[in-house]
Amino acid sequence: MEDSAKDFRSWIIVDLDNYRYNIKQFRKILSSETSIMQIVKADAYGHGSVEIAQTAQDLGIKWLGVANSDEGALLRLENITGKILILSPSLISEIDDILKYDLIPSVSRFQFTKELNEHARNSHKSVPIHLNFDTGMGRAGFPWEKASEVIKQIKELEYVQIEGIFSHFAQSEKQNDQFTTTQYERLLQIKKTLQELDVSPKYFHISNSAAVINYPQYNLDFVRLGLSSYGVYTDKSLKSKIRLKPVMKFCSRISLIKHIPKNYSISYNRTFVTRKPMKVALIPIGYADGYNYLLSNKGKVIINNQFCPILGKVTMDMFVVDITNLSEASVGDTVTLLGCSKEKSILAGELTASYEGLSYEMLCALGRRAKRIYVSERGEKKIEPISRRKFVANDFSDYKLEKIIHSSLNRRLNSNEIGSILYQELIKHLFTDDDKELIWKKDMNHSVKFFPSDSSSHQEFYKVKTKLNYKKKLTHSKFTIACATDPQNLEKYFLSNEIEYRWLLDPTIDLKNSFQVDNVKINNIVLDKRIIQNGNKENLEIECYHEKKLDNLIGKEVDFCIDTTTYYPKTKHQLTIYLSELTKGILLELDYSRVDIDDVEIVSIFAGKEKYPTEIKKDDRIIIKSEMAEWFFPHSGVVFVW
Repeated sequence: MEDSAKDFRSWIIVDLDNYRYNIKQFRKILSSETSIMQIVKADAYGHGSVEIAQTAQDLGIKWLGVANSDEGALLRLENITGKILILSPSLISEIDDILKYDLIPSVSRFQFTKELNEHARNSHKSVPIHLNFDTGMGRAGFPWEKASEVIKQIKELEYVQIEGIFSHFAQSEKQNDQFTTTQYERLLQIKKTLQELDVSPKYFHISNSAAVINYPQYNLDFVRLGLSSYGVYTDKSLKSKIRLKPVMKFCSRISLIKHIPKNYSISYNRTFVTRKPMKVALIPIGYADGYNYLLSNKGKVIINNQFCPILGKVTMDMFVVDITNLSEASVGDTVTLLGCSKEKSILAGELTASYEGLSYEMLCALGRRAKRIYVSERGEKKIEPISRRKFVANDFSDYKLEKIIHSSLNRRLNSNEIGSILYQELIKHLFTDDDKELIWKKDMNHSVKFFPSDSSSHQEFYKVKTKLNYKKKLTHSKFTIACATDPQNLEKYFLSNEIEYRWLLDPTIDLKNSFQVDNVKINNIVLDKRIIQNGNKENLEIECYHEKKLDNLIGKEVDFCIDTTTYYPKTKHQLTIYLSELTKGILLELDYSRVDIDDVEIVSIFAGKEKYPTEIKKDDRIIIKSEMAEWFFPHSGVVFVW
């Protein structure tokens, strides 16, 4: 592990084996009739929602809990297939995403349920919901006393299905607590009311992590495991009842060692002054990394198996620790800020107790600039920079890609402000102008076939036939196919979303007589085409349109089919197929079996999760293909060289 992080200023190790161990410990408490919901909201309390959800699925956990529809959508886009419950009350603006991604909303307001019912009616689908009743938490949920009234109203809605009823304990960390028992009895009263109204939800749930341990008799149909599943005790009294292992370890390294004289102050406002000469180490971590400012003069770290206290204030990017008593310490030595190191450990609860803080808050905030390393005895190991979360996922349907990218950046950086800056300055700059919706291609199939020339005026050229097929949302009732003889002239066509096909031809060629569109269709509708006379011999623009049939397709995903014939110089020994737009799923073919081209090499320049799609060479044909779920960024492509 040290080798994996040797160049990192900070890193977080997420031990998936420890997570599996903790789940096993909880299953020892639970009866076989009680299922587990794994809470993965807030990026799984900083552990990585996708990775935890994937591991939970492998363990047979079928329920996941998130805070909002964005978190649920991101899981769906990473192929998480289990049931996803949104624990917080949803907004009406989230209903489309709830339906699109098969998310289950928790309901605390009748007006929302009515709106959900109408949306579901328009979508011709029934939507499961979980009714949240406030039995004493004083937060979300219908008043428990009004259960009969609420259920009668919702029962009449045709397109919503009451699948579950739940509440939330306010203080289940306390043992033998009468208020916890009262909350449970109120939920049972709601259950009785449902029976009287002939409503039979499939699931009842109220227990959180602490209740699973302290009140196993209340563990109904499933329990909601949050912080404890990550090896953090919500109360120190629970340590004697269940053994858990921390899943997260947060590390940095010494960046500087100094010798400080007596009566010398350290850090801002001189809150620590040395009483004797000291040797100190600088740790390149601060509150910008989520390491709380309130740990100033209170926190500690582990270096070379010894505790080293923090001296002075924790600043934005660094703090100082005392290493006077370390026999050996060097720049670059590993520093453990949270977790276990040999026989020493620093637990989240211990740190937060020093300033009366919350373990929840610490875990969610830690490591904002750290790289995550996922480890397991099964051989799993993945290093993920925290600033480069996978935001191009496996299936976007017709969801607005901007929202997913924006949400993912915010989630991964733990900062709406920083995420917005990156989104506006980087993502929007690459893919779109102003506030226009992003458009992308999918199922792209591009075939290029070389033939001997059949024209006396093109003897020094190969005849080339291309076939291009893809799916895309239609944005205009007409579009243009363009070609140019100069790369700079062609470049301007990449800036227009009205250009569907671009081709670079040799400067010596006569464009008008050397490039033709043989066939262009939208959903098998044959389009008309005309050459746009722009007075520039270096450019050729062909407008494609239909007087009547395209207007009704605008805004809908359609099938594009574009076939062309052109000529390519024999003296040129390379051909580039270029992806000008975000593209999902490719199949590219170069067929040179009919001409005297030999030994074609492939230079891939694909940007995306899959940088090297499958390459197949056979009988003077090359096929490059990806899984249809794989995404590729603009400015990707392949160069064939011979």
